[in-house]
Amino acid sequence: MDKIHYIISDAAKELRVEPHVLRYWEEELSLHIPRNKMGHRIYGEKELALFRQVIQWKRDGLSLKEIQQKCSPSPSLPTPSQDSVQVIQYPKDKPGVSSDFKMQQFKKILGRIVADAIRENSNELTADIASNVSTNINKELDFLFREKEESDEKRFRHLDETIRSYQRARQEAAAAQISEKKAKSRHKFGKK
Repeated sequence: MDKIHYIISDAAKELRVEPHVLRYWEEELSLHIPRNKMGHRIYGEKELALFRQVIQWKRDGLSLKEIQQKCSPSPSLPTPSQDSVQVIQYPKDKPGVSSDFKMQQFKKILGRIVADAIRENSNELTADIASNVSTNINKELDFLFREKEESDEKRFRHLDETIRSYQRARQEAAAAQISEKKAKSRHKFGKK
């Protein structure tokens, strides 16, 4: 049967305490909680049983010093040997590292992530931008061509009206000349 291991948040839920309480008790009681390869605490049934006992002792009114003495190696609760459990120390912060330095490091890392994402997606971004630009240019050109056609249509209509009015004026002038000639010729015939 496989052994069940819990991460700290699941173990805390199982024990009905907050994760920071487990970390505090681990430090104050000098408990050896095994860790996985990434340095995260892992809790098996043995560790959960130990914490259940600590919770009971706290309910009974024992202080942490008294509980620590009870948790020291005894036949009832043996501590894990180095051969059976590999304990990986959780890395501690380096002394003298300021929060400004950490922020600069974070910004550099974030900048690299963004630059990598842009590089990876540049072809897609270029295609999207080109598609959007060509669509917008086509719409603008269609609009300009329609505007030009309407402008040309107005100009040709105006030119057509001008030509027709000129033709009407010439016809009227020609008609006036004909009537004048007829009137003169009647007048000439009438005098003879």
